[in-house]
Amino acid sequence: MKIIKGEIVIEAPVSKVWEQITDPQKIADWLMPNDFEATVGKKFFLDCPHEGIISCVVKEVVPNEKLVYSFQSKTPKADTLVTITLAQEGKATRVTLVHSGWDALESAEQDQADNYGGGWGSGLEKLRLQIERI
Repeated sequence: MKIIKGEIVIEAPVSKVWEQITDPQKIADWLMPNDFEATVGKKFFLDCPHEGIISCVVKEVVPNEKLVYSFQSKTPKADTLVTITLAQEGKATRVTLVHSGWDALESAEQDQADNYGGGWGSGLEKLRLQIERI
């Protein structure tokens, strides 16, 4: 099963990290422009400079612990799932991002997951830098 997994430790409390991953203005600073709202069932978009509009739906919200949303871009056409979990580790927060559902792609498209893996990696690093600057 092909998944993208990224993990990073941020020197900040969980509540501060949660704010950065659920506030649309702050998401735009580390990821991309959006109209996100942390409400289950809420449709939102991410405006990707490379893929165009990515359609998403919030699937699960557990404040300060877990955020899950569907993720569907024009290429590839698979409806994938992004799961972000937060865990307090002393004074820091471990952020784990899993982007799954890539198995639904045709075998010729499987390598597209690698492109998203690189994007999530740089996004998580931007998130860390953004929070630790505050």
